[in-house]
Amino acid sequence: MCNIGFAFAGALALVAPAAAAGFAPEFRTLALGLEASDITTEGYEGFACGSNGGPPLAPISGWVDFAKCAPEANGLHEVYVEYGTRTERLSQMFRDEYGEELWIQQFGGTRIANFPVVLSLLFDDEGIVRGFRAVTDSRAELEDRSKSYLLRFRVYAHYGEEGWSCKERPATGGIEPVGEMYVNEVCRKQIDGKRVRVEAHVYRRPGQTGVDSQGMFVPGQFESMTRWEVFDATLPISPEEAAE
Repeated sequence: MCNIGFAFAGALALVAPAAAAGFAPEFRTLALGLEASDITTEGYEGFACGSNGGPPLAPISGWVDFAKCAPEANGLHEVYVEYGTRTERLSQMFRDEYGEELWIQQFGGTRIANFPVVLSLLFDDEGIVRGFRAVTDSRAELEDRSKSYLLRFRVYAHYGEEGWSCKERPATGGIEPVGEMYVNEVCRKQIDGKRVRVEAHVYRRPGQTGVDSQGMFVPGQFESMTRWEVFDATLPISPEEAAE
C-alpha cells in the first residue's frame, strides 16, 4: 500500500468538513445496480451522452436514453448530467452512494465537496447502472481548477485510508513539475463489490511554461485534475486497467 499524502488534510479543511467514517450506502437514487427507468430525473438537467469525463456530446432526454450513447471500450454507455437547482435535495440523493451529506453543497453548479465536476453514470446494454464517474471540470475558474487535485483526498477518506494500491507515474514526454510540485498518480481499491479508481495530477504539459515571450507571468498554464471512477467489480478488467 502506498502513502497517499494526507499532509494536505489541513488544506481540505478549508474546503469542507471531512467525510464521516461510516460506509453503509442505502442505494437511494444513484446507486450501482439500479435500472435507468427507476432513477428520478427530478432536479437534474443537461442530460447528454458523455465523453469519458469530458464535455457533453449529443443531448438526450434522460437516463432512459442511455442506448443513444455509443458504448465505451468496456461496453458501457456514459450519460452526462448536470444539476444546479434544488442542490439541497440533491445532496440527499448522492450522499448515501458516493459521499456524506456535505459532499454536495449549496454553492450552485455541478459540484462534489465544492469541486466543480463533470458527472456521469454508466449503463450496460440492459440499462443497469454499472459505473459512476466524476472528473474535476477543466472549464472551471482558475481558483477552482488549481485545487482540483485535492479532491482525491476526500475520496480516499470516504472509502477508508487503508488498502489503496497506488502507482506514481514518472514525468515523461516533456511533462514537468509546477515549480516544485509534481503529482501524477493512480490509486485503486476494491470494496463492497466495487472497484474504485482515483487518478490525479498536477504538472505542466509541453509548452506550458507559465511565462510569455517577454518573461511575464501567465496564470493558468498547468494541469490539475482528479478523476474518480467506481465500477461494478464483476465487470471484466480492461487491458488499460491491467497495464496500469
